[in-house]
Amino acid sequence: MIKPRIESPFSDGDATLHWEADTQAFRKEEFHYCYHYYECDETGERFVTPELANLNTAQIYNQYRSKHRFLFPDQIKALREQYELTAARMSLVLDLGANQYRHYEDGEMPSASNANLLRLASDPAAFRRLVDAHQADLRPTEYQKLCSRLDQLSQPIASYGQAAGLPVSTALAEEPNEFTGFATPDFTKFAEMVLFFFQPLRHLGTVKLWKLMFYSDFWHYRLTGKAISGFRYQALPHGPVPRQYEMHIGAMVDEQLLNRVIDTDRIRTDGNGPVIWYAPARPSQTEVFTASEHTVLQEVLQKLGYKKRSEVEDLSHEEQAWQDNEATFDRISYQAYAYDLKALL
Repeated sequence: MIKPRIESPFSDGDATLHWEADTQAFRKEEFHYCYHYYECDETGERFVTPELANLNTAQIYNQYRSKHRFLFPDQIKALREQYELTAARMSLVLDLGANQYRHYEDGEMPSASNANLLRLASDPAAFRRLVDAHQADLRPTEYQKLCSRLDQLSQPIASYGQAAGLPVSTALAEEPNEFTGFATPDFTKFAEMVLFFFQPLRHLGTVKLWKLMFYSDFWHYRLTGKAISGFRYQALPHGPVPRQYEMHIGAMVDEQLLNRVIDTDRIRTDGNGPVIWYAPARPSQTEVFTASEHTVLQEVLQKLGYKKRSEVEDLSHEEQAWQDNEATFDRISYQAYAYDLKALL
């Protein structure tokens, strides 16, 4: 995780994290991004750590992939996993170098031709033609198993995730972009984030919940260049909320992840019926989160989770992300606003 202060290599003191708007050329194109660096408190020397270099590069790569519709590393990994193949076998079918597919999963930027090949392979019918062309290179049982899997993937899938454009496992239905935090919307992670906050916070209302989710997603993007859930947020009167939030919470009730509690002894402030609470049906399965994602969730819980709803709402109203977009209820760009967050500083 990126730290706000570290030991300086240029003195016996510390160095402080800074960032500034910058422009970087990549493959003959220019991209605007937020350049991160440390500055020695005593000498004023600037330097970057490997973590900061990765974050700076990720911002450029994210924009390039989105602009040219290159698959993102998570999508490339999910593509292989949906076909139930190893990286080496995917390289074989796609006529790539022995370890090339693994390099793409790890974040290496493919050439334009290989990027087009990867996107072509995301269509099971097109991938079947590639598999048939390499039948002689595959073991008979391996070929039969793969063909069976491709037949299965060609069948229509009826699920909440597919219907909402929020695939749980495959990363191909939704294009990552600046409004998804360059992550593929993942209903599983979204649901586990909701359960993470509901479990320790008794009678957590959805107004406050959505602010905790917003800060978690945007703060993780600020630190890593990628959101946790990949969900889109928009500015509404009570602050930032996930788009189609009512459908998402309803899906969690339908899937028995949340219990809907109607408090008939209390009336909503708008007078439209009794107060409705949600309670977790089970603990959050935190193993779905990476180490950095779990750290951010814990940080948001400790810094904001135990504040009053009105306090968290007021903090969200001080964010540029809300102020610039609330008049039109517009979507909020992670790249444009994550680095201006105030509440967690």
